[in-house]
Amino acid sequence: MFFLFSKLFWFVVAPSHILIWLTIATAILLFSGQVRQARWAAGAAAILFVAIGLLPVGAWLIQGVENRYEHPAAPNRVDGILILGGGSKTDILLSRHALGMDHGLVRLVEGAVLARQYPSAKVVFSGGSGDPRHQEMPEAISARAILLSLGVPPERLTIEGKSRNTWENFVFTKEIVKPKPGDTWLLVTSGFHMPRSAGIAQKVGWKVLPWPVDFTTPARVPFSPETVPENLERTDLAVHEYIGAVIYRLTGKAS
Repeated sequence: MFFLFSKLFWFVVAPSHILIWLTIATAILLFSGQVRQARWAAGAAAILFVAIGLLPVGAWLIQGVENRYEHPAAPNRVDGILILGGGSKTDILLSRHALGMDHGLVRLVEGAVLARQYPSAKVVFSGGSGDPRHQEMPEAISARAILLSLGVPPERLTIEGKSRNTWENFVFTKEIVKPKPGDTWLLVTSGFHMPRSAGIAQKVGWKVLPWPVDFTTPARVPFSPETVPENLERTDLAVHEYIGAVIYRLTGKAS
């Protein structure tokens, strides 16, 4: 229930979607003769579009999340490398027999690099399908293919492919790998995703060393116009993480 509710809630409140709802509302109000209300809806849409489409608001927002964790110094010993899913396009792999990736590619590449740096560490990928309509195509399928092609030995690789969100990533994967007290585990995920992920890891009692990758902004974001698609994406990513952090904390799923 939590999974389905979270997907529906985000479909409604995503900033880029709110622009669509305001545009639809403007059209409905105009056709129904409510010109004054239509003007208010159109004005709100225009202001929101300028703010999150042209100005670097999205970059500033996501910077606040990405700056929470700096890239740490490499530890002397690593027992396991946990890579979280978030972008593998299994549907493209199965239909085109070629890879199609989003943010997940950087996570997988970094995981493979760390696997070579620490040859005795376990390599674990966790990621099912976050799409309620396509549970039969988990990210784990394409992630396994990529990690193997990057040289990760199959005997070192553990794949978890049932989790649908970050909470399930940790709950399901911890049950599989059973990390021991005193083990050193690196947590590999995108910088914008790390605060929520680290909070969940702490909540489930899995001590990890955050290893953020795939940053979308520099350490300081200058005031300069951004391209509309890039800024809308950054705004959606940032707001998704802020809302997710609040909801996970309120529901007791993150510390």
